[in-house]
Amino acid sequence: MVTPRPARPETSPRSPDGETFRQAMRHLPTGVSVLTVSGPSGPHGVTINSLLSVSLNPPTLLVAIGHSTRTHALLSQAASYAVTILGADQAELAARFSGPRRGFEGLDWMPSPATGDPVLAGGLATIECRISDRVRVADHTLFLGAVLHVRSAPNRTGHPLVFVHQSYRDLSTTTTPPHRM
Repeated sequence: MVTPRPARPETSPRSPDGETFRQAMRHLPTGVSVLTVSGPSGPHGVTINSLLSVSLNPPTLLVAIGHSTRTHALLSQAASYAVTILGADQAELAARFSGPRRGFEGLDWMPSPATGDPVLAGGLATIECRISDRVRVADHTLFLGAVLHVRSAPNRTGHPLVFVHQSYRDLSTTTTPPHRM
């Protein structure tokens, strides 16, 4: 038996505005990282949650950065970037690089051996990339990075920091048992 399709509405729905879309996306937990890049006035960092593994062969990482940001201006001129994946105990570091005080003063960091970009110490992992492509999409640019070096903290265990419902969360406080894919 074939189920008939519902009648097509006379008018198509209106596209949602940015704030409506943002409200819906607040329900999706995302990992939290700090992207770092060398700029003409020194190291620069910004907290991001728009990070995606695109390919394993070759390893490729994508970050999406808004056009109106200082980070976008720096990445548009840069050849590379580094990303530090934060642990659940690093919400203060995430807050630091998402606010107006984004300096590296008092932080443990070093220049990357692969790119020279600043690499923060203490994260769960660091991924260093050469920018292989830039794709403009609406008010953001997707910066695709060919992965040059990956370093997982050998003595660091724990859960990643996540962001959901406008706040940082620790996955270790969840009561749902893990499910393997």
